[in-house]
Amino acid sequence: MAEKILFVDDDVNLLASCERNLRRRYPLETAVGGELGLQKIAASGPYAVVVSDMQMPGMNGIQFLSAVKERAPETVRMMLTGNADVEVATGVVNQGNIFRFLTKPVPPDVLAKALDDALAQHRLIVAEKELLNKTLS
Repeated sequence: MAEKILFVDDDVNLLASCERNLRRRYPLETAVGGELGLQKIAASGPYAVVVSDMQMPGMNGIQFLSAVKERAPETVRMMLTGNADVEVATGVVNQGNIFRFLTKPVPPDVLAKALDDALAQHRLIVAEKELLNKTLS
């Protein structure tokens, strides 16, 4: 199965830009806001990687990525935000077990490298889980 990536943000222009710039390289889906992101995960998941904005109405990125962790623990979670506040970054990493914290605007090559690293991390997580299941059975 293809390793899908989900981008969640309240900025439809940013989501469209991500689709344009990354869709040739990755199987990519988007959702406008945390609630729609969780609905998409329930309906179309699992996703190898979920990238979320921090500041979204209704549900911020910490809340969203914490919910993703509960529903899909193998999914690698990343934060992409315009808010580079150290306190926010610490909260995101500690509460949501975030793989990467990137600040906007992120150059396309830096984002692609982070996505490649996240996909590699996802493969390791899945391989470890399969190995443990084989060992226990």
